[in-house]
Amino acid sequence: MKTALIWDEKYSEHDIGKQKYVLSKELEMNSGLAFENPYRLNLVHELLEKTQLINKMVAYKPEFAREEDLLKVHTTEMVEKVKEASKNKVNIEVGEAAVSSPGAYEIALLSAGGAKKAIDVVFEEQDVKQSYALIRPPGHHATRTSPMGFCLFNNVAVAVEYAKEKFGMERVLVLDWDVHHGNGTQDIFYHDPSVLFISIHQYKNYPLEGGEIAETGENDGKGFNINIPLIPGCGDQEYIKVIDQIITPAVNAFKPQLIIISAGQDANLYDPLSRMMVTREGFRTMVTKVRELAAVHCADRLVIIQEGGYSLPYFPIATLGVIEGLLDENYPWQADIEKLLPYSGFKPVIDPILAEVKKAFPAIFKELKV
Repeated sequence: MKTALIWDEKYSEHDIGKQKYVLSKELEMNSGLAFENPYRLNLVHELLEKTQLINKMVAYKPEFAREEDLLKVHTTEMVEKVKEASKNKVNIEVGEAAVSSPGAYEIALLSAGGAKKAIDVVFEEQDVKQSYALIRPPGHHATRTSPMGFCLFNNVAVAVEYAKEKFGMERVLVLDWDVHHGNGTQDIFYHDPSVLFISIHQYKNYPLEGGEIAETGENDGKGFNINIPLIPGCGDQEYIKVIDQIITPAVNAFKPQLIIISAGQDANLYDPLSRMMVTREGFRTMVTKVRELAAVHCADRLVIIQEGGYSLPYFPIATLGVIEGLLDENYPWQADIEKLLPYSGFKPVIDPILAEVKKAFPAIFKELKV
């Protein structure tokens, strides 16, 4: 089984400069730092080259998405706003913590196009069942009506609708493990029973509102939106427990035909925008477990789409763990710096959180003791 890598050097052309701290709805300030920067993906790509794992993947160039792809998940007003802003020679804020750089509309189309290409290859290319879309700008905060949180358009939502329309997918699972709540994806599919959306996130990190367990979907989508808000400090043990106790039963109940991961590796232990402690090994184990679910329900088809991850020293290493999980590899690292940290786990603390999630979805967890 082959694994595809979708990437393009053009993604580095999107440069939004130094970003803001959003302290509240009324108060923002310049952080003096560039978190979502052009170097993030380039470092991942370089690390894959240096480890030679890239030689075990099949490289594909993304194509530009069409405007009509965006309009399936966003309003015309939102798309036009980004398009017009990107014509300027300076950066323009187009939403809360969302900035359009010169030419950003085209790069955003290429990002959404990378998500589409990740879908295409697992259905159309012989022996390719897994794909990793190493794309930016990210997308999971972009709602139906507005860019938000570094995200201009929702790449995963575009990919879902594309898979449903072109390949007839009737049940798609979106697993979002970015440390920030995937509010945009939730917003777009909140009434849609064909999409089971699951978000594992640090509680009340970003956005400041939403991501509650009680947000389970509305109307026909009731019961198809699962939020798992975790306390700061959770690491490999806790995230793997979430996979075992929540994700696995939910997937087995939903029986998706395709699994898409919104892969933000900003839950890593060195990320400046989170307070979680997931290591490269944790990401590798999570992917391995999701691959097993894809083998059971999706004929091995698994699509991973890049979201956040802002520690330049460790984000590439955390992402290496994701790729290792896809390839069933374990690159011989000379020194695993994460193992030098004292860590005892938060098992007693997260058990009540998982119990509350289970109570919110009795149809899924009816056979489990809460």
